[in-house]
Amino acid sequence: MYYLLNFKSSFSIWICSLTDEEYTHYAVSEGKRFRDSLEIIALLKKAYESYSGIKIQRMSSFCGFQMGKEYFAEGDIVNAKQIFDSIASLYRKEGWVTLLWEVLGYLRECSRKNGVIKDFVEYSLEMAALPISSDTGVQRDTGPAGPANLRQREVVHKEVFELVGDTSVLTKSEDSSNLKITADESVQLEVDLVSPLRLVMLVSVAFHEQTIKPGASTLITVSLLSHLPLTVEIDQLEIQFNQSSCNFFITNAQKHQSVEGSDTQQQRTETAPSLLLVSNKWLRLTYSIQSGKSDAFDRFFHYIFKCFYKQLN
Repeated sequence: MYYLLNFKSSFSIWICSLTDEEYTHYAVSEGKRFRDSLEIIALLKKAYESYSGIKIQRMSSFCGFQMGKEYFAEGDIVNAKQIFDSIASLYRKEGWVTLLWEVLGYLRECSRKNGVIKDFVEYSLEMAALPISSDTGVQRDTGPAGPANLRQREVVHKEVFELVGDTSVLTKSEDSSNLKITADESVQLEVDLVSPLRLVMLVSVAFHEQTIKPGASTLITVSLLSHLPLTVEIDQLEIQFNQSSCNFFITNAQKHQSVEGSDTQQQRTETAPSLLLVSNKWLRLTYSIQSGKSDAFDRFFHYIFKCFYKQLN
């Protein structure tokens, strides 16, 4: 598809062909010149649908992202978030980290404006765990996410842990008052096999023996790896099996007083000298367990995250 643009001079008229991309850029620029958001969104939507129809994902996502930014600028947070979420799914799938960083920045601000704490925490943790260590070298406006580098990842990390930690109200921006957590509230995040939060922390529980006889003892090793930029301190871990009699807690010796009086008094409790997760370093904990009378014996892992960050030196 081509569009024609006329250039008039004192002697003649020149007609130049424009590609779809060039015309879209021209039309959006004209719309911005007159600050007509409805026209800009309509043009971007048409371009988005055209590129999507012919399976050109990179260009369709680019047009969609620009459309989401227009909705965001006009205060239409519902439509903006819907578009950003769709684009973020593609960027995750394709591994476009710096582009995902920028989209997540807008999604964080959408959740901040809507006062949805769970979404804000999830987007923040995903941003902080992205594998970005230094500036990309590309100088451009990255929106509310800020520059894609390690320092900004640490800023995002601190902000979200201050929200869920002792500092229960964000004060960074005017919209921060929408995000509040009282002392008796908690934020519970579900991390399944397809959750983006699997990037934040890897957790595994391994048996030391391939087979275990009913009533016999064996060893298990719990391994944790954090991709967050700063050290994280965990209050307690809970290991759950399909045989509830084998369940047990692992508490942080430095935080033990804060978890006493909870359900840990009803079950076996182990105390670890420290539950500090240093960025990109495995923490491994080994304990003995005894299986019940049933032949079926499986396990799943549940962890409770309360308190929390300590800045790296």
